[in-house]
Amino acid sequence: MSMVFHDNRLIDADDWIWSLLPGPQTQITWAEIRAALRPVFPDLPDHLGRMRRLCPETGVTLSVTRTGSQFRVTIDPEDGSDVDWFLAKHAEAHAKRMNTALMRAPDLIWYMTDLDGFVWGNDAFATYAESFGGMSHLADHISGIVAEAGSPYPRRVPIDRNELRTDQNRWLDVSMHETEAGRFYYATGIDAMMRAEAAQQNFVQTLSKTFANLTTGLAIFDRDRRLMVFNPALVDLCRVPIDFLSARPAMFEFFDKLRDCRVMPEPKSYDDWRDRMARLVAAAHDDRFRETWSLSSGQTIDVTGQPYPDGAIAFLFNDITAEVSLTRGYRTELDTLQSVIDTIDDAVAVFDPQGILTVCNANYATQWDVDPDACIPAITIADATQVWKSAFHPSPIWADLRDFVTNATDRVSWDSELRGRDGREVLCRIDPICHGSTLIRFSHRLRENQTPPDTGGLKIVSA
Repeated sequence: MSMVFHDNRLIDADDWIWSLLPGPQTQITWAEIRAALRPVFPDLPDHLGRMRRLCPETGVTLSVTRTGSQFRVTIDPEDGSDVDWFLAKHAEAHAKRMNTALMRAPDLIWYMTDLDGFVWGNDAFATYAESFGGMSHLADHISGIVAEAGSPYPRRVPIDRNELRTDQNRWLDVSMHETEAGRFYYATGIDAMMRAEAAQQNFVQTLSKTFANLTTGLAIFDRDRRLMVFNPALVDLCRVPIDFLSARPAMFEFFDKLRDCRVMPEPKSYDDWRDRMARLVAAAHDDRFRETWSLSSGQTIDVTGQPYPDGAIAFLFNDITAEVSLTRGYRTELDTLQSVIDTIDDAVAVFDPQGILTVCNANYATQWDVDPDACIPAITIADATQVWKSAFHPSPIWADLRDFVTNATDRVSWDSELRGRDGREVLCRIDPICHGSTLIRFSHRLRENQTPPDTGGLKIVSA
């Protein structure tokens, strides 16, 4: 029995050698032949060279000779040994290795026949069955459950027995392979996977309950741009039929439906808007989409879109009609109050507890040449008193006025007479108002020889 190698590569061999090789029969090297011959000759070197090896059990000799760049490996049997014996010996060693691998496998493996029942089980199966009444009892129990469930495989089998130790898996993933010789069973403990699935299911249920109770409409589209998740608030808010949403429409089909239901404003160019949505989908993960839809029904919806990992994208729909109405009403009240104080002849200003100018009327802005809306940084009471001091003759009230504005206690109304640089007399009135703010008014007083203008009041005349 011979093999010829050239540059460590097998170029010719007897036919029997190919049956020992598990892989493709091309580019076979000495390393692969060495692994195949190891059951009979366990001490072969890593590299080819002149050698002679003897199998003590049978007297089979392996020799290597060299001719130029070629090596010839020859196996010489003795006492009538032939190729069949060598292959049988090789098969025996291979079977021994396979048996060892099966016995020490961490998963449960056992073998049964219809005639004999349980025949064989590996070490893991024997250990598991110790607290279950023995291997035969456990094998019959699992095979009965598997037979009742029917195909397909693998199948999850619960082992609900009180005698099992607490550290043993109570769920097994069982597979069965039918052969001519009988049935081979393979089982893996899956308690950790069952716990993980239960935790995941609980988490999904919690999220589902949370989504269901949200007042914000939620629509999540997967990487294929089809609706994956939606909540009841979306149905109530957008008035879209639930059967349409359950059919998992495409994203643009969804927005087209919103347009048909008059839930989104009619854009000037709907094609441009669709292009904008398409750009959002292809945008980087940091991009954001946000619009406010003012509908003809008076409803206002805030729409936010956010791309997510794995190509998903979520849209949030918030009904902000009440907030918008409140904001508009608040703004109307502010405009009304501003108009009221603008009709007052006095120069009026309001400072907050931190001494910052918050409100003033038109006369104050004209008299002191300020625009609080355009002042950055804000005007403080210290800045204001410096300007006021320069417009009046010296007066001791300015320091007291600054302390009064920023002091939260002992606040009562008071006033002081001032004389301007132009000779006019001015009354400065200081009144504490709500939330710690202070109202300051500058009123011009008429001199004694001046006559107040005719106010058009009623006069009493005789009948």
